[in-house]
Amino acid sequence: MSQAEMNDSQVEDASRSEAAPLMAAPDDALTLNLSDLLPDANGEIVILNEGDDPGLNIVTELRLLESGIAESHITDGGIDVKGLQYWVFEDGTKLYYSPGLSISVDHATV
Repeated sequence: MSQAEMNDSQVEDASRSEAAPLMAAPDDALTLNLSDLLPDANGEIVILNEGDDPGLNIVTELRLLESGIAESHITDGGIDVKGLQYWVFEDGTKLYYSPGLSISVDHATV
């Protein structure tokens, strides 16, 4: 392999690693921009599934600040989120989701 071929290969490897998402999304995942999801008056978004274990990839420039399992809480929309997993983003948006949902965050430019 020539020096030029080796350099091209290294550039391709570096660009792949820079573009990699924070958490890998399944190949068949639906991709949505976080900014396209409408939070309630308290900045909360709830995503529920019916047990078919779909994949979802959320694209955002915002940093993820916190994650966990929700305690007893009723959202402004009247949804009891107790036991749902959640993420809190740096703008204060809190995304609740069903434990069976395969979800990932891609920090690529939106």
